[in-house]
Amino acid sequence: MPDVTPELPATYYLDNFCHLLSQVWDLYDDLLSDDERSFCRDFFQLSTAAQCLYVRLLGRRGDWFRSDRLEYREIDDIPAALRELASQRFIQLVLPTSELARTTCHEWVSLFTRPELVAVLGRGNLSGCPKEQLVTLVCDEVAEGNLLLTTLTDDPIVCVYGEQELDTLRLLFFGNLHQNLTDFVLRDLGIYRYVEYEISTSTRWCQTRAQLERHAQLFALWPDELWFRQASVNDLVSLAASLPEAGDDRILRRRSDRLLNQTGRQLERLSASTEALAIYAKSTHHPARERTLRLLVQVGQTDQAETYASEMAAAPWCEEELQFLMSFVPRKLKDAVTLCESLNQSRHQPQSDLLVLPADISRTELGVERATAEALAREYPGDNLFYCENLLIPGMFGLIFWDAVFAPLEGAFFHPFQIRPADLYDEDFSDKRQSLMTRCWQSLADSDTLLNAALGAFERYHGLANPFVHWGFLSKELLTLAVRSIPVEHWQKCFEFMLRDLRHHRAGLPDLIRFCEDGSYELIEVKGPGDTLQKNQKAWLQAFDRAGIPARVLLVRDAPDPDDHAA
Repeated sequence: MPDVTPELPATYYLDNFCHLLSQVWDLYDDLLSDDERSFCRDFFQLSTAAQCLYVRLLGRRGDWFRSDRLEYREIDDIPAALRELASQRFIQLVLPTSELARTTCHEWVSLFTRPELVAVLGRGNLSGCPKEQLVTLVCDEVAEGNLLLTTLTDDPIVCVYGEQELDTLRLLFFGNLHQNLTDFVLRDLGIYRYVEYEISTSTRWCQTRAQLERHAQLFALWPDELWFRQASVNDLVSLAASLPEAGDDRILRRRSDRLLNQTGRQLERLSASTEALAIYAKSTHHPARERTLRLLVQVGQTDQAETYASEMAAAPWCEEELQFLMSFVPRKLKDAVTLCESLNQSRHQPQSDLLVLPADISRTELGVERATAEALAREYPGDNLFYCENLLIPGMFGLIFWDAVFAPLEGAFFHPFQIRPADLYDEDFSDKRQSLMTRCWQSLADSDTLLNAALGAFERYHGLANPFVHWGFLSKELLTLAVRSIPVEHWQKCFEFMLRDLRHHRAGLPDLIRFCEDGSYELIEVKGPGDTLQKNQKAWLQAFDRAGIPARVLLVRDAPDPDDHAA
């Protein structure tokens, strides 16, 4: 039976907005200002029609709207709703004869269409004129007294209030200002199904007004990509200096570091090496140290670079940083003999075999990985081959560690629409869930226990969003085959490696898995012509080697063209 998209009620957007306000009121009432409390109380006292119209206006772009262009089928009397909203100071109805209309002429006039502006100017040579220029011409005519705004319309323009209060409420609900009510709709339409985890005053992400204001300050500073591309060195340095102090707020620290790393990278592009080094020194998250070491070598500070690389190697922040050192140091810091020898000893050369395939249209259509799988299936007709890449092992991890991942700890969940806890990639993720993690590890006591745990989680949570689980790939049959073929100790080693760096180790796994007819298995990374192993792929292959897990690289090369051979 095909899936049917659910039909949303006419006022679904109002229901979602009220849910946002109610949750913030229940969880964060003690953090709200008087204005924010008044906003919530006054909104709930509005009529349903006025509430609907206000939320509709909030969902539109901008702060100014033409009252004569407002039309919503579920709102019977829009003029009455506008008057009610104006009386409660949720909007202002600006008449064309008012002082506010004249002082905000550009925003006001921009609401009208090009034909309307051409008509009011009454000139015959403006049909191809850009709208922005037409707006300027109309505003100039108004300023000079040659044109009245009433010539455009007698209807009032709507100016929406409350967005400052709403930003605070949205920040408290989502924990950020990047999300909006669209997330409700994705849930309501069944596009995403989220785990139902508890959010309470003891587990909420924000505990003080000062903490809230620091996050609001950070989001107010956060520039868009265009600003970054156009910013000067001084602009970028000033931005970094303006960031709020994170203190022991790990969420704010993580967000600030992301912005610092982005700022440092842009300074590099502007050849401002000294400034970039100073910015990276403030960051505590990858790739700040990698970028620092690259810069130190680039500007010729070799001695300092060697010392810095040694410190990184002694305590790498993540596996990706270690893989970078193993590649970068032997090439760029050859005189650091002891460090090079140490890193070279850590390097692993995976087993690789050659597979020659014709470079025909079928390989192009299938992709090199699936073409390889078909070739291996022909070579080993009794085996089962799956294109699994980052789907099988992480998927099993997600099922076995489900309860730990979605434990309702303080600061883990901000709102009902998260597919992962906020601290999933923090160093102390496992430590904060020690008792839960211990119970999860007990699922790996033996193959039968592991299979029962995996199938049980598959049944209980099927279809719910999880950062590790791709439901379209997993099946009971595949899980059973995988657990029966892969020894428990191999699952244990894979999960241990994932937990060392969940951000980077959830990817980089081999493309194919081959379940052999004799009950054994192997993982196969496919590399086509010109393709090379990535850092996270090298890290996984090295982990497989340490754990005795069968894995190899299959180098696919083009078969000679028969015509070339004949020639």
